[in-house]
Amino acid sequence: MSKKKKNKIEGSYSVIEHNLANSEAFKDLSIYAKWLFMEFKLKYNGKNARRISITKEEALKIMSYKTFKESRNVLIERGFIDYIERGGLEKRASIYGLSERWKKYGTKDFDKKKIEDSLPKICKTGFKKGNNHGRQSKKVEHL
Repeated sequence: MSKKKKNKIEGSYSVIEHNLANSEAFKDLSIYAKWLFMEFKLKYNGKNARRISITKEEALKIMSYKTFKESRNVLIERGFIDYIERGGLEKRASIYGLSERWKKYGTKDFDKKKIEDSLPKICKTGFKKGNNHGRQSKKVEHL
C-alpha cells in the first residue's frame, strides 16, 4: 500500500481566516478593497506586520491611484490596516501595518481611525490663499 503524497505549496502564500471573511467589516468591502487587502497580506512575511509598504508604482499596477486611495482609506476605517508612517517625501513609500481592529467593528469598543487623523496639518489644509503656510504667510517689507 503506497502513501499518498501531500501537495507541497511552493512559494509564498496568504491566508484569509474564516472569521475575517465572514465578518461584517469584510463582507461590505468593495472588490478593490478586498484585493488591496490581499496585496497587504501577501507582503506580510511573518515579521513585518507593522512595516508593510506599497509604493505608488505598485499601486498603479493593480488599480488606479484614486481607487487605491479610496480602498486604502476604507481598509483603515474598517480596522484592517493602520497608517504607520507617511511617505511621499524623497520618493519614500508610506508604511502600513496589519491590524485586528476589524474584530470590534460595529461595536462600541471599535477604535475608529481615519487617515486624516494621521496626516500633518499641511496635508489637510494645503497651500490655499489666506492660510498661514508658505512664504506668503508673513508680509515682508522690502527696503
